[in-house]
Amino acid sequence: MISIVIPVYNTEKYLRECLDSLLRQTFQDFEIICVNDGSTDGSVEILEEYAGKDSRIRLLNQNHGGAGSARNAGIEAAGGKYIQFLDSDDFFQPDMLEEFYNTAEKFSADMVVCSGRTADLEGNIIENENPNFMINFNTCPISRPFSKYDFPKNIFSLFSSAAWNKFYLRKLITDNNLRFQNLSSCNDLGFVRIADASAERIVVINRELINYRAHRVGGISYTRASKTINLIKAGKYVKDFLIKNNMYELLEEAHIQAMKRSVSWEISLCNEEQYKKFFQELKQLMPQEWKIYCPVLRKEYITPEYIKTFIGNKKVLLWGASIFLENVLKNEKNKNPNILGIIDKNPDKQGKFLGGYEIFPPESLSKLKPDGVLLTIQNNYEKIYPELKNELEEKYPEIELLPNIFEAEER
Repeated sequence: MISIVIPVYNTEKYLRECLDSLLRQTFQDFEIICVNDGSTDGSVEILEEYAGKDSRIRLLNQNHGGAGSARNAGIEAAGGKYIQFLDSDDFFQPDMLEEFYNTAEKFSADMVVCSGRTADLEGNIIENENPNFMINFNTCPISRPFSKYDFPKNIFSLFSSAAWNKFYLRKLITDNNLRFQNLSSCNDLGFVRIADASAERIVVINRELINYRAHRVGGISYTRASKTINLIKAGKYVKDFLIKNNMYELLEEAHIQAMKRSVSWEISLCNEEQYKKFFQELKQLMPQEWKIYCPVLRKEYITPEYIKTFIGNKKVLLWGASIFLENVLKNEKNKNPNILGIIDKNPDKQGKFLGGYEIFPPESLSKLKPDGVLLTIQNNYEKIYPELKNELEEKYPEIELLPNIFEAEER
């Protein structure tokens, strides 16, 4: 049997379509555990109506505590061999449960993952056959089992950390005491990534079985920009689990990589005020570790004055006439006499000026003879910095590569 856990909070407009699409499934051995999370609209009446007509639908009521606590209540009540967590504003392909169940049984899978289609608020499909929606099909194996040992460096980046497109062996959840965090957003990230790390057999199928209703007013994704710090709390939850269970050494790179990607996406939703709030909360929550996110954070803290702290009294060239550098130099009140100019490999930029500084080709290093070079390319600098260091050591050993401004702590 499959236990389907659905947290319900004020989704009366979509609830019938959700439940009807489950009752029409080709696989019928299931129970639906609907957890009313303190709804104030007509959702409860709809749930009571459906529960009265079909004994497989069970209704649990609780005070409003968020989707995480509602899902946890559903876990405690579930009796099926498999558990699936679905959202009450989504609807599903008729063979979804059959496809999940048969795949799990065929491969003795701990977890099965599918793709989905995006629907608008009226239920019209607005995007399908997106090859990387929810799953990285460029990397992820299809229809064969794998685990963290096959992908120790990127297991957390193979598919999204959303709960709704996954099908779990109940034993995986109970053996590892998996629970959702009590967070108003990102409460599923910890659960899913810990499951990724704990599962011995994960199977991904190339089927769009779930129709995901995007941009619903009142949905978590609609207001999550004001709660971005929850992502960091979820990441700490995952890290603590990995350390406790002796997995962190194996999965450290995968964890950091996935967290950087998540942070980059989350802060893209923030307005200026929300981002400043998140940045302060990040440094308070992770006073020593926040710098690992510098590659993906916005760079408002890098100013002409900030750059001066790296240059000191040395005569330097800046490497990279980037848009980022242009934005920084816009705030420069007085030209820095210790900056000899800018190096850029793009011939179209050479000979021109940026912020009052001339742009030179790399060969000018020999002529200008700076004391050092300061990298000023933000995009992909994690790769560029070591490459530039090697290039200078090989061709210009007398020229110092200054510390990376994108990885240093705000001063």
